[in-house]
Amino acid sequence: MRLRKSLAIAGCVSAIVLGACTTLQSTPDSPAAIKKSPKNVILMVSDGIGFNGWLATDYYQGLAGKQAYQVVRPDGTMPRVYGLSHSALNLIDKDGKPLARNSDVSLAAGAIEQGYNPNTRWNKFENAMLNDFDPVAKSYTSYTDSAAAGTALMSGRKTSVGRINKDWTGQNSFKTIAQLAMESGRSAGVVTSVMISHATPAAAIAHNASRNNYADIFNEMVQSDLSVLMGAGHPLYNGSDALVSDDKRSYKYLGGEQTYRSLTQQNNANGFRYIDDKASFKALANGDHLPLRVVGIARSGSTLQASREGLSSANTPSGMAYNQDVPTLATMSQGALNVLAQKDSGFFLMIEGGAVDWMGHANDMPRFIEEHMAFNQAVASVIDWVEKNSSWDDTLLIITSDHECGGIWGQGTWTNHQGGGVAADRSKAAIASARFNPQQDTFNDFIAVQDHGAGNMPGYQFASGNHTNELVPLWAIGAGSEYFEQFTRTDLKARKLWGKPYQWNGNYVDNTTVFDAMNAAISTSR
Repeated sequence: MRLRKSLAIAGCVSAIVLGACTTLQSTPDSPAAIKKSPKNVILMVSDGIGFNGWLATDYYQGLAGKQAYQVVRPDGTMPRVYGLSHSALNLIDKDGKPLARNSDVSLAAGAIEQGYNPNTRWNKFENAMLNDFDPVAKSYTSYTDSAAAGTALMSGRKTSVGRINKDWTGQNSFKTIAQLAMESGRSAGVVTSVMISHATPAAAIAHNASRNNYADIFNEMVQSDLSVLMGAGHPLYNGSDALVSDDKRSYKYLGGEQTYRSLTQQNNANGFRYIDDKASFKALANGDHLPLRVVGIARSGSTLQASREGLSSANTPSGMAYNQDVPTLATMSQGALNVLAQKDSGFFLMIEGGAVDWMGHANDMPRFIEEHMAFNQAVASVIDWVEKNSSWDDTLLIITSDHECGGIWGQGTWTNHQGGGVAADRSKAAIASARFNPQQDTFNDFIAVQDHGAGNMPGYQFASGNHTNELVPLWAIGAGSEYFEQFTRTDLKARKLWGKPYQWNGNYVDNTTVFDAMNAAISTSR
């Protein structure tokens, strides 16, 4: 199995033909053997965060290497830690040159995998974000987006950016882990802190040539056999606990106004109970009056907390109070678990901390940390649920990210000759000038973020406003977690930078392996 997958990946790296990379997925009927057969599979994705961003949050919390998923569990279960690479496919023209992100896709003559190579990554600082700079400057042709990365995680297939479980041509669909789980008799659900039809939650079940077709994506999700759909994207509320005017309401994230009305005005439309108030989310988390299916849309138009504005001061990383009218990601996760667990045959659940990525794009470290703290709290709540209601013999939990965003590095990694190492204010000019520019700035050394103690901002710099090709962390706990070991490669430089706090040996896997591990778990006879 290991040799077959390695050959498939190697073949796709050089493929420049129609239908490239169709061999990446291990076939559902022949997964590699695992030692234990879990009933429940949970995938948790903190969107847009790499090792440096993960450490930044753990340092702020004073919990580096001590989070619930980073320590031996009370029953002796040992978490396994890896790195994860996450390259997509670049569309190329007849001359083999990558097409820019917004090019006419009919010009594509083929696709080629971006890849991650530790032998070349560390030759030059900007190698993980080459397309930020001239003469390339073509966004997402040297790194993935959440659609392609989500597709790899959920279906085990590589595709070009913007595609949701479709091949790079946009014509052929891939079967997802949620579909396979439901075919095996399990229930399935999706929870996110951003709009429910955004790329990562969509990748769990939807199929679309463009991640931007939100209404179509949500309609496919709500017409599927999923039992749980929870997220944001409420048409009536902004991100700060306020109703929006009629002319500013957008129903696209919930399938259009007709779909929204059918969910909210009809009792058990499509078999779903619809909820949006915080008390109802808490009731599900407490196990009260559980429905068989639920659509839960928090009262926020975009994210649970990242888009809030104008609230009072508080002791938070950003200094702004939280929106008190929305549930936490942890509360939503608990409710989803309770709903799904009503089915004795087990379940698949994907949980996303989606706005971490948004704050990486914005180069906003305080809110970046807030969003990942909320994700960490959700992971802790899931672990607590497993240990109270199930067991690690019956559960596989995978915690990871889909890609890195913002090019986060430690203070002093480069000397900035424009705006200083960190933006002096939140103006676009200050943020842009603080980023790395190879024509003006001096690279010093690869430096991990620095620990300045719990409650203090770590030492950091943002090199980019885009996604990068850096490795991200992955933890696996419970039955089937050993699956990853057979597909590892090693990055010694990455181990030197980030290994010690997490006791990581530098071994990493490709993102398609996450699907393979989950598929092996649900396909093994119990």
